[in-house]
Amino acid sequence: MSNLKGAILAIALFAAVVFPFLLMMSIDAFHQHAFLKMTEEVTELVKEEGGVSEHVSQVAERLKKKDLTVTFSKPGLVKFGEDIVIGYEYNYQNVRGKKTLDGQDKIVIMKRSTGKNGGNSNESNLPTEIAKSYSTKTPESLQPDKEYTFTVPGLKNLLGVSADMGKVEVVRVEGEKVTVKVSGGKVVKTVQTGGTNTLADEKYVTGEDTAAYNQNGYTGTLERYLYSGKLMPADSKVITTTKTSLFTSIFPGSIDYGSDGYHGTLLKNGDPVKTIFSGEYTPSDTKWIEGATAEDYNKNGYTGKLERYVVSGVYIPSESRYVEGQDQAYYNQNGYTGMLEQYVAGWKEVLVDRYADYVVPTGLSCPAVYPGGSYPLYDYTEDVMGAKTCYYKYTVSENIIINKYRGTVTKPGIDTRVYAYKGTVTKPATDTRIYEYVQDYTGTVTRPEMDTRIYKYRGTVVRPASDTRTYEDYYQYELNFQYK
Repeated sequence: MSNLKGAILAIALFAAVVFPFLLMMSIDAFHQHAFLKMTEEVTELVKEEGGVSEHVSQVAERLKKKDLTVTFSKPGLVKFGEDIVIGYEYNYQNVRGKKTLDGQDKIVIMKRSTGKNGGNSNESNLPTEIAKSYSTKTPESLQPDKEYTFTVPGLKNLLGVSADMGKVEVVRVEGEKVTVKVSGGKVVKTVQTGGTNTLADEKYVTGEDTAAYNQNGYTGTLERYLYSGKLMPADSKVITTTKTSLFTSIFPGSIDYGSDGYHGTLLKNGDPVKTIFSGEYTPSDTKWIEGATAEDYNKNGYTGKLERYVVSGVYIPSESRYVEGQDQAYYNQNGYTGMLEQYVAGWKEVLVDRYADYVVPTGLSCPAVYPGGSYPLYDYTEDVMGAKTCYYKYTVSENIIINKYRGTVTKPGIDTRVYAYKGTVTKPATDTRIYEYVQDYTGTVTRPEMDTRIYKYRGTVVRPASDTRTYEDYYQYELNFQYK
């Protein structure tokens, strides 16, 4: 047991400490080697090109996609003997996180350039043909080693072909068509083509009908258990039961009994007992009612004739009287109304104003007093010719008839009385009872031995792990053609 514990501890220590350390060292060594290789290639390319040519810039852009950033102290091609400082910064992922490698190279250009960038002032600027670059990818393929043909636009002279991984060889060049063979690449995509991965599992089942279980990949042998029922020995007992009916003549002398496995004959025990099946008896009742709204009362089973009485208000009978000396034919005072007839009540002397007119010619004024009389001037009018009509006012005494009205007027009666009804009402007795009869039966019944037990099976079943997955690996290369 101690050896087993020691082995387990050693394995755990290796998995937790040693293995991560070795993995980290391996990743660091791999990326450091790649970093040195890429920096050497860039340094040699800058020396060969005589500075930062278009080809060098394209290579720097491709390396940037591989997490290597390249910087130059001088752009373009430089003069013979000048130096260029190249800076490198490389980022990669290790076990413990992101790491960075950096450095720089200083090179002296020993190549004479005749281009505009870096040309000698004493030399003529001869035209230089700049190398071109064309990048493409191979189709995704299930084969790591395969030939492909590409059309490189404007190809005259193929300088070289490079791949982002593995090895690339030029098979043939026919005009602008270049056939290459790639090999040694890495898998860029893995696709599951079928199958499933099922983990091992176990579960507890119950209520099964057999001991051997084999369903949906789960198997096992189950144990039997009592699912329901029981073993009941033979027995006998005295049973008393009843039968009910609305009639007494239908009860037989004996009845057959059968329930819960017991059987036997029960005999009539005594006479039927009369009981109320439904309904009830309500005796008659009387009560006093006041404030009813009608003479005939019929509510909640109570009926009767009620007498009327005054709840509130008064009654004032109509009146009439004789009036005379009224100034109008229609009389309406103090509640009395009526049409009166006219009669002569007497005579009366009154003063009445009269007017006399007198005409004077044009240019003359109206006399202050009526000529031939003593009436003073009251007013005058003048026509278009200037003649005046003078008016004189005087008063005379006259007798006039005095008319009055007389007759009988009436005042209608007033009745504000509010009536209600009161009295004694009765409710007759009601009997809705329905009777039934209950008959007892008694006897000894017996039950044979009974076994109602049902057994089923339960237990733990297991499903082993299975992995039927199938995969296909795809390869793809990124190619770069250098040509003129």
